[in-house]
Amino acid sequence: MPAMTSTAHTRPAAGDSPAVSPTGRVPIAFFIITKDEERNLPFSLASVAGWAREVFVLDSGSTDRTREVAEAFGARFHHRPWDGYVRQKNWGIQHLPITAPWVFILDADESVTPELRVELTRLATEDAVPENGFYVNRYFIFLGRRIRHCGFFPSWNIRLFRHGKALYEQRDVHEHMLVDGPVGYLRQPMEHYDRRGLEDYIRKHNRYSTLEAREMFRYMTGHRDAADRRKHGGANGRRRWIKHHVWPRLPARWLVRFVYMYVLRAGFLDGAVGFKFCLFMAGYEHQISLKLHDLRRAASTAGPLPA
Repeated sequence: MPAMTSTAHTRPAAGDSPAVSPTGRVPIAFFIITKDEERNLPFSLASVAGWAREVFVLDSGSTDRTREVAEAFGARFHHRPWDGYVRQKNWGIQHLPITAPWVFILDADESVTPELRVELTRLATEDAVPENGFYVNRYFIFLGRRIRHCGFFPSWNIRLFRHGKALYEQRDVHEHMLVDGPVGYLRQPMEHYDRRGLEDYIRKHNRYSTLEAREMFRYMTGHRDAADRRKHGGANGRRRWIKHHVWPRLPARWLVRFVYMYVLRAGFLDGAVGFKFCLFMAGYEHQISLKLHDLRRAASTAGPLPA
C-alpha cells in the first residue's frame, strides 16, 4: 500500500430518505470478526442484513451458535485461527472475497442505527466521493443505559473506507486505521451494546488490560514496530503521545482517570450509571497499572520481553 495520509473533510447532512441503487443493495461490505458471539450477533446482523451488498463473518473458533446465527442472516461465514485483533482484521480486509467498493468494519457488539443506514446509503450511491475513509461516531450502552458523557461520547473511529485504501496499524489493542488519502466524518452514530452481560464485559476488559500493559511496556523499553514509530496527526496523535510519554509517569492513574471521566468530562450527568461506569473504567486503569508493574518487576530479574 502507498504511504498513509489523512486530511479532514466533513460530509453534508444526509436527507430524509436513502438513495436507491439499481441492484437494490447498497455497495458496502460489512466485515465482523467473532468468537462465541451468539448473543450479540443477531442484533449486529439484523442492522445490516437485507440492504448491504455483502456481510462477512470471520470466526476464530466459536463453540456456540455463532455460525448458525451468521448463516441464518445470510452472512458469508469464514474461519481463521485467532492471530490478534489487527492481524485478523487486516487478513480479512486483504483476503476475503469482497466485491463492494466500500468496506465497513463492524464489531459483533455493535449495530448500525437506522439514521446511519440512511447516511451510508446516500454516500455509497453517490457518483463522486473524494474521501477514501470516514470516521464514524458511536455511543455506548452500559448496564442498559446510554452513556452520553464520561469522555466516551463522542467516540470517533475510522470504520468506513474504500476497499484497498486502508489497513490497521500493527498494535495489540486499540488499533487505529491508516487511510491512503483524505478522510471525512459521518454525522450519524452507531450503537455499542455488549449483551453478553457484565461478567463477559469484565472478562473482556481483563484481556484488554493485559494487552494494554504489554503495549505500554514494549514502548517504554524500545520494542516498537514501524507503525508505532509513525507520527500520527490530529487527536489520535495527541492521545498516543500523552499515553506513551506522560500517562505512564502519573501516580494513581486510576484516580486521575476517574476524576477526568466523572468530573472533567461530566460523567456525573449520566447519573448512577455514569458513576458506576467511571468507577469501572478506573478499575480497568488500575489493572493496567498493576500488570505494567508486574512486567517491569519480571524484566528486572529475567530480562525484557522479546520484541
